[in-house]
Amino acid sequence: MTDNRDPAAGVTARQFTDDLLDAAADGAHDEVTGAVAVLARAGPTRVAAEVADELVGRCAAAIGPRWNDAFFTVVVEDAAGRAAEVERLPPGPRAALRALLAALNDDQPSRDIHIELATRGRPADLVAVFTHLVVWYLELSGPADLPFLSCFTE
Repeated sequence: MTDNRDPAAGVTARQFTDDLLDAAADGAHDEVTGAVAVLARAGPTRVAAEVADELVGRCAAAIGPRWNDAFFTVVVEDAAGRAAEVERLPPGPRAALRALLAALNDDQPSRDIHIELATRGRPADLVAVFTHLVVWYLELSGPADLPFLSCFTE
């Protein structure tokens, strides 16, 4: 996937995202890791923001139709199931989560701001953002009535 699907080499964000999510759904972890590494090596660029925006849109599309006209929020819990502060999330994934909530609540300006915030960190930060978004997409695409989003703290 990463050999011919580098978004910096002219592949669209949609094509790259399609391949990334297909690989994740198929359990092709090496391909997913390679694709995320390509994005992280590119650094905080327009390409990273486009892919993150595409992933946020896919996550929102996976859950939105289940609850028409709902207002979306999240409750964050730690590993023991106790309430936790959203601020415990690393900055990039925290911004990605807020972008997802903005997308679900049809708040495009907020979504745009949070996508930019999510994708302007160091390569390791970008890896965390894209890892969260891929995991969230897989979780949201599942059959569960109430979605559960895995969040990995620093």
